[in-house]
Amino acid sequence: MSRDLAAGAAVLQKLRERITSGCYLGYWQPGQRLPSIRTVAMREGVDRKTAAAAYRHLQEEGRVEVHPRSGVYLRAAPLPAASDPLERLHRQWLAHAYEGARSLGLDTGSILRFVNAVADIERMRVPVVECDWAQAELVARELRTRLRVRASPYLLEELRPGDPALAEAPVIVTTPYHVGELLLLVPGARVVEATLAPGIFRELAHRLADGDVLLVTATRSQREKLAAALVQHLPIERHNRVRLVTAENRAEIEPALQSVSSVFLWPGTPDWVESSIPMRQMRFRPSQYLSEDSITLVQAAILHAAIRRVRAGTRAELVSVR
Repeated sequence: MSRDLAAGAAVLQKLRERITSGCYLGYWQPGQRLPSIRTVAMREGVDRKTAAAAYRHLQEEGRVEVHPRSGVYLRAAPLPAASDPLERLHRQWLAHAYEGARSLGLDTGSILRFVNAVADIERMRVPVVECDWAQAELVARELRTRLRVRASPYLLEELRPGDPALAEAPVIVTTPYHVGELLLLVPGARVVEATLAPGIFRELAHRLADGDVLLVTATRSQREKLAAALVQHLPIERHNRVRLVTAENRAEIEPALQSVSSVFLWPGTPDWVESSIPMRQMRFRPSQYLSEDSITLVQAAILHAAIRRVRAGTRAELVSVR
């Protein structure tokens, strides 16, 4: 019995040393299959039970994993376990950001400066400028929800050249109708056009294929813009099947419901309009208003402003050193 124990101990020590040196040299990688129990027994001149016992000891030490009828595999070093799903997401983001920055040659100090700059820019006010308050608030609310920025609505008619709300903003958001006016107010400003999610117009066209549609807007200004746009982008036979009304005129809505197959609630339409629609009536209210391109452009403008801030700080440091 003592001879068997000695043989088992010798086999265990040889396997331990072989695995250690193999890992050090890169000969074996985590997850790689190791020599089988039969191979070890033949090589060391012991029976299979002794070889199997040696591998079981190594499994208890956390060096290998023994899978019956499959083989023995080198075990990877375990990563620290996340305490909850949120921590797992945070870890994935940090690992991705850290590895990406390192691959670009950025050190931890540079990473910290960029992250702090983005945080500072995000605390700045992002003006959303429109001629219609309801439209401006609609865009601002969606930017606050989707990007967590301090987006605030402004009426175009109330702004003047050099207005600090515009001059100090990292980016100004407006619809394509007012880009030129804003650039006159703030020459050189970074202006992003807020455009509709393409699915909104496609859904409207799809509804028109099934019958007449009542299109309800929040304000008269929205109604006028939509009326002009639909003439440009809908075939005449479908354009004539759209009835446009505004929530500002309640008297128009109820009789209009009687002659349409579905109701299209334009983004920003008050909730009371939907509650007044009969249950049998088809209705559609878009869950999101802005296109992904608009969101991406606003985010890119914020990052651009953060990069400029970091560069300006770096130049100032170099000047002070000199």
